[in-house]
Amino acid sequence: MGCLTSRLWHRSAVHRLQEPVLVSDEAPGNHMYIAVALCNFPTHRSDEHNIFLGDRLNIISEDDDMVTVRSTSTSTEFFIPHAYVSKVHNRWLFEGITRRNAEQLLLLPPNYSGCFLIRESQSSPGFYSLSVRQDRGHVCNVKHYRIQQLHNGWFYIHYSHYFSTLTQLVDYYSRSSNGTQCQLTEPCLLHDRVIEHRPSPVAIQRSNLNWRDLSRSMIQRQLKGTDQECLVSEGLRETMQAYFYVTEESNYED
Repeated sequence: MGCLTSRLWHRSAVHRLQEPVLVSDEAPGNHMYIAVALCNFPTHRSDEHNIFLGDRLNIISEDDDMVTVRSTSTSTEFFIPHAYVSKVHNRWLFEGITRRNAEQLLLLPPNYSGCFLIRESQSSPGFYSLSVRQDRGHVCNVKHYRIQQLHNGWFYIHYSHYFSTLTQLVDYYSRSSNGTQCQLTEPCLLHDRVIEHRPSPVAIQRSNLNWRDLSRSMIQRQLKGTDQECLVSEGLRETMQAYFYVTEESNYED
């Protein structure tokens, strides 16, 4: 699958939040960001040394156009374009993704009804949208809600409830579905794939028994088990013993 986003690496919207950023390791001095893959990379491979849509990544370093990431599933590092990944803040704020990206991520397993994320609005730059997965029986889709903002910076979806931060908005709609058709359950779940290593094929030792070189007497010794190393299996010995018994009996018939 190719990458379906053609965005730039936006930073301004996230900076306006002025809220803590979730990092992959809370140890002091470790500032690796959590990110998510927005497409498969590289596209021509399908083994474990690959990145797949929805995979959880750690950003190690970045410049204007490229970013070095480490897969949390395989610990493999990749040097890829910024447009192939999205930074994830506070577990639910996905930086610079499109409406299409949000739908792809939320419809991936193990996400379920009520899983959500917040992204910057494409149609109204500077504003945000809430994307929520909604399951109705076997039908799964993603509903998008515009997050409005007042002149004083407060956020709201429904005009009756206002919030000074996006965190307060998420907390409220995680407890109540008022203003949305689906209560928020948990942020969009990223993949930590379990890599299954296939066992090495079992080597089968070929028998050194050459039937063309065997005489009847040698076969009979094998059947009687008189040799130190019997080259004939027990089941085959029983079959051949029955065969010799029948053929020997037939020689006595007139």
